[in-house]
Amino acid sequence: MLLVAALVAGGCAPAWSDAFDPAGYGALSGVWGSGPADVFVVGGTGEQAQIVHFDGSAWTDMQAPDVPLLAWVTGWSADQVMAVGIDGAAAWYDGSEWTALDSGTDEDLWGVFGFAPDDVWVVGGDTDDAGAPPVVLHWDGSHFETIALDPDELSRQPSSLFKVWGVGDVLFALGQGGQILRWDGAAWRDSPAGAGADQDFVSLWGTEEDHIVAVGGRGNARVATWDGAAWTTLSPSGVGGLNAVSMLDDGRALVGGLNGYVGVFDPETGELTAEETLQGGDVHALWGDGEGRWYAVGGRFVEPYAGAAWLREGGS
Repeated sequence: MLLVAALVAGGCAPAWSDAFDPAGYGALSGVWGSGPADVFVVGGTGEQAQIVHFDGSAWTDMQAPDVPLLAWVTGWSADQVMAVGIDGAAAWYDGSEWTALDSGTDEDLWGVFGFAPDDVWVVGGDTDDAGAPPVVLHWDGSHFETIALDPDELSRQPSSLFKVWGVGDVLFALGQGGQILRWDGAAWRDSPAGAGADQDFVSLWGTEEDHIVAVGGRGNARVATWDGAAWTTLSPSGVGGLNAVSMLDDGRALVGGLNGYVGVFDPETGELTAEETLQGGDVHALWGDGEGRWYAVGGRFVEPYAGAAWLREGGS
């Protein structure tokens, strides 16, 4: 059983503040950086993407390509960054400008991850088209290839996958209905997360091949842990759906979700500690810069779109 605790007074508590003024932005959906002085935030509206960049001292708007909202962003260096989004949107940053990429699909793309700039996975699909297969694309550095999924491996029958992420020799994708897939080097295979995995998984992160946390839930939160051999899914009581996860320096997971919820999950104890309720909307993504700062972005993801961006400093 998952324990839910309140933030205990005392100690060095982290401080949350606005990262920048979100006025005038659409929903802010993804955040990634190559370091503390090179951070990208992506989002936008159904008509036009928006990209904001931090250079270590100031946030500035970047010229986004003519694509709709960008949902997720990842990269490998300051001049090798990829973002994907709704209606098949994909974009590449080469250190000087963003350009649109032809993804070969008009389906929504929700997640992107790669071990290298020429080995990139993208996942998505139509969340409202029950019975349609999820979208999985692979980028080899020059073009996208559509990867067919074996229906027998889709135990939860999802029409969309939301995120893909890996470490070492482990690569997972997850999505609707609690579906988790694992890449075995030749095909995507079902990786069941137990009876508790009965709601959407939205995001995942980890530190080692045997230390990964996935989060999700719609009516209420789901938290799953991978120990190197199997997934275990927990259902915290009284916590709304979770969208975001990033690992803290001590191996615990910083998680965020609906209505500005932010908490810390300890995979060793199964304890979820509420840390803050952020003002401005749902938390959609979290990312740490490696020097004690974590960025959260989110907002309102339906008309009228609105963005929010927060900064966590201090604490552990």
